[in-house]
Amino acid sequence: MLYHRGWYKAVDAVRSSLTCSLLTKHPDVDDLYLVNLDPQILELLHEARHMQKMGLEVGDATLALCQQEDRIIAVRDKYGIS
Repeated sequence: MLYHRGWYKAVDAVRSSLTCSLLTKHPDVDDLYLVNLDPQILELLHEARHMQKMGLEVGDATLALCQQEDRIIAVRDKYGIS
């Protein structure tokens, strides 16, 4: 339960990365843009899935993010983000 409480509090930090620009300009190449996808978002989705199976609360914001999981993974795969 201690881990769950810490995880629950850390969700806001991960969610804040969603407010950052999706595209960022490459610092050295003028015509190149990079896709900004924080890998912690995918980790959060993975953990939330398992916590739900254990019957632990994940919160409304995390549930909303989980509903977009397919879309987030599709963007990751399309742009080759690891």
